[in-house]
Amino acid sequence: MPVAPGLLSPVKISNVFRLRARRFTAFRAASARLPSAPIPLMMRSLTYSLLFFVAALTGAKAVGAERAPNFIVILADDLGCGDISLYDGWVRTPRIDRMAREGMMFTDFHSNSSVCSPTRAAFHTGRYQQRAGIVDVIVGRDASEKGLPPETPTLAKVLRKAGYATALFGKWHCGHLDESNPTRLGFDEFVGFLNGGADYHRHQAWRNGLKVENVEGYSTDIITERSVDFIKRNRDRPFFLHIGHQAVHNPYQTRADTPETRAKDWKQNSVGDVNRARYRTLIEDLDQSVGRLLDTLGELGLAENTLVFFWSDNGDVAMTPQPRPYRGTKFSHYEGGHRVPAVAWWPGRIKAGTRSDALIAGFDLFPTLVEIAGSVAKAPPNLDGISVRRHWLAGEPLPARDLFFGYEPKLGTALRRGDWKMILKNGEAQLYYLKDDPKETRDLALEKPEITAAMRSAIEEFKRTVTPGS
Repeated sequence: MPVAPGLLSPVKISNVFRLRARRFTAFRAASARLPSAPIPLMMRSLTYSLLFFVAALTGAKAVGAERAPNFIVILADDLGCGDISLYDGWVRTPRIDRMAREGMMFTDFHSNSSVCSPTRAAFHTGRYQQRAGIVDVIVGRDASEKGLPPETPTLAKVLRKAGYATALFGKWHCGHLDESNPTRLGFDEFVGFLNGGADYHRHQAWRNGLKVENVEGYSTDIITERSVDFIKRNRDRPFFLHIGHQAVHNPYQTRADTPETRAKDWKQNSVGDVNRARYRTLIEDLDQSVGRLLDTLGELGLAENTLVFFWSDNGDVAMTPQPRPYRGTKFSHYEGGHRVPAVAWWPGRIKAGTRSDALIAGFDLFPTLVEIAGSVAKAPPNLDGISVRRHWLAGEPLPARDLFFGYEPKLGTALRRGDWKMILKNGEAQLYYLKDDPKETRDLALEKPEITAAMRSAIEEFKRTVTPGS
């Protein structure tokens, strides 16, 4: 059974008893050296009691000083459930499969948006991205205007305040200005890129902190190596490592697709046969990176004190040659746009081989990790996400709640209320019952007028109240 934070595992309990036994033996030896003059029975009994009490306190202190758990959040880019073998997808991913065998896989986990910037803003803040004014991809003119302000409370800030070393390697996409740089929002270290997509081989625009730096190498390798190095350097203190993988976002460049070898007429961003084999390679490289991180934790003896969470920032782009599990892709309010692969791994704490069908979203990671770290008091009180700690560690059910996916005005706003799903755009509603219709093929809006009216009202209230600055 998993052991919740604050409770001792059987191994640690055994260690406590062994420690106390050794200390009590030492104190008995010390007491034998007491003066041989007769000591009243009560006095001798009191002496032994005090010695044992001190030994017990000393042992308890040694265990109570246990280090806070480490956190690694791996965020893939544009990876869908239909892409990987864990969800019966077309690309074999043995290391991600291993995470699920040793941890918990999720069947109803969602990114907060079907595109990257809003999803990341929600994850970092624990709040709906609408409150930060980031409802679309930060590109073009928005790149010089939008981003998370430096005063924004973030997960990294809370954990750093709690004594964690913090780092982000890879994709940021929550603002291009220096004031929105990850190092201004809680990360001690940042090496990566600020925009949405990038060349996998040429990194002239990458940043090392605030400094523009041409980081040589292949993106997946750089991100992996930097992450491994960070883990090794911080093995003796709590750390929060956020890995923002570039894979499997376009352009679909493998290690072999160096600038010198690329055909001039190659359509690097094309979805279809021309890039399908490359796309597979990107996924396989991503899977190997996950395995490298898990292996590093094992080699350093950190696995049982490190929670690793893997997920994707939105759905896939339909590169798979086989039928997809859900309707819609990236840039869609259908389930395929935001229901994403997700796995939680924490040996000895999260029960191996478990499956969660609970409705969970990316912004729930903020309150969950903060609670596990014992730092709830340091977190802002107005988070929209909820802690799912007890669900992960003890299988407790989650409370019913509404979960909104706003992408106005392009896609409208969607709402999940249990198994019911509504999409409302330009006043027109679509209603689906996912338990019987996971691919959203039968619109029940006219057949279920009461449910339609209630969910429409909830969406309108969300749009009215969840706004920038709220």
